[in-house]
Amino acid sequence: MTNVLRRAVMRDHTVHERPSTPLELLFDLCFVVAVAFLAAELHHGLAGGHAISAVAAYALLFVPIWWAWMSYSWFATAFSHDDAITRVLTLAQMGGVLALAAAIPSATRGELVPFAVAYAVMRLPLILNWLRSAYADPVHRAFAVTYAAGSTVAQLLWVAGALAGGGGGRVVFVAALLVELATPVLAVRRSPDRVFHPGHIAERYGLFTIIVLGETILAVSTGLVEVVEDGLVAADVLLAVGCALVIAAALWWAYFAALSTEALERNRAAAFFWGYGHYAIFAAIAAVGAGVRALVQGLTAAPASAASAHGSGAGFAVGVQAEHGAGSAGAITVAVAAAIALFALAAMARAAEHRRPIGHLIGPAIGLLVAAAATTAMGPLVTLALVAVLCCGAAAVVRNVHVGERDGDTAVVELW
Repeated sequence: MTNVLRRAVMRDHTVHERPSTPLELLFDLCFVVAVAFLAAELHHGLAGGHAISAVAAYALLFVPIWWAWMSYSWFATAFSHDDAITRVLTLAQMGGVLALAAAIPSATRGELVPFAVAYAVMRLPLILNWLRSAYADPVHRAFAVTYAAGSTVAQLLWVAGALAGGGGGRVVFVAALLVELATPVLAVRRSPDRVFHPGHIAERYGLFTIIVLGETILAVSTGLVEVVEDGLVAADVLLAVGCALVIAAALWWAYFAALSTEALERNRAAAFFWGYGHYAIFAAIAAVGAGVRALVQGLTAAPASAASAHGSGAGFAVGVQAEHGAGSAGAITVAVAAAIALFALAAMARAAEHRRPIGHLIGPAIGLLVAAAATTAMGPLVTLALVAVLCCGAAAVVRNVHVGERDGDTAVVELW
């Protein structure tokens, strides 16, 4: 019974290692569902010829999903002791995350009230956790109360914005987002010491990166299902899923080689940039999977459409149009999303160390944008192959520079 009730005071951040708890890993599983739902809606929009609106909805709806996960992770690194009360409140929040995921399809159609209400209700258990810590830890009470107050105001604004709708609702949404983003900054200023463990936070963000990479792995599996069900070897689909797997592996490689805990340990500004900048990485990597699925759908739609028309010229034309519609939109999405991920990695690597070289990330990112622009001329498969090559190039030359002395040298460069 020793863990039933524990004082929710600040964790000891001087310990050498602080791994993620099983409770945090269980919490992450709910976000696997939420990200999958949102990526699926992006995939449907790309395949249905509504790329611009689908991307806009995806980028906007990813913000509350990302913020909900991030808010819990920063609370957990500060105060979570995994006792019975913390577990019950976390499980309640997990139910809210699943409700939020269920509201994603309607939210992409403009029905924002269910999504906003689910989001606000999902955040209530975390607010209670902050208040509990404020009561138990007088030293960090101002820090915890600021978080609880800011989160409460933001949830009221999210719901008010959804109910208002129209231009007024959008203004309220912007206000809610500003309150959410400003709350951690204001809270940290009211703490007398550091409120997070750098190693723990770096691990948590790395684990969520793996979660969003799972969308690309899912796209690979989806492509293989199409091949198996057709009962034949579709070379174009096999090439697409092979490139997708390479892209996922290269982005994983580049991420874990380029980022470390340096930015989190350097200063508050660098730590906030590191934490907030991951929105671009998370959203972009998950979008890669949605783009691959749209591309694969385009490849399989062409022969299916041709077959349904019994080999007629009209059927072939419809098939080609389907391939170059969904396929091109998917390839462009993959290329642009991968470029955004590399640009964000470069920015955060530079935030960790001003003199750190980032050309190996910037160069391939620019190349990815060029490939996206040339998709119409090259075709989606060629674009996807170029994305795979450029991402591999970025991963292959990532260098970790350590300044120090080793056998009389002032710097040691490791090639990963």
